[in-house]
Amino acid sequence: MEACRREFEGEVFSGIGEGSFYVSIYSKGFRAKLGINPYPGTLNVRVAEDLVGDLKACLREAEHVRVDPPPIPDAKLAPVLVYPARIAHIDAFIVKPEVTIYKDDVVEFISEVYIRGALGLRDGDKLRFRVVEWPRRRMTTL
Repeated sequence: MEACRREFEGEVFSGIGEGSFYVSIYSKGFRAKLGINPYPGTLNVRVAEDLVGDLKACLREAEHVRVDPPPIPDAKLAPVLVYPARIAHIDAFIVKPEVTIYKDDVVEFISEVYIRGALGLRDGDKLRFRVVEWPRRRMTTL
């Protein structure tokens, strides 16, 4: 994972307010695959344009799990790819929906904690993160 042996930086921003809705829909899958009860929402970070290629390469090489959507009649939901990450002292996960409104410069994080509150983040703040190896408590249902 040569591309992942680095820290990435981005700027925190508010999304369109649908993160809690989607986290709640996928929460059973997150619990089964990640072993966490995710905070109902995502933290959005926009990575600088010059880092997007490195981040994409990192995620291509990184081990991930796929969380399939629950069967909801008439809903057009897609799988989500999930990568372990670290933000400061917080264990988090990058979630990359296979269908999204965001471009490759946006990273969405989930965690058991409210990351924005735990780190006192506001829109416009710079944030550093790493893609990491899976924790030892990795679920056997992968």
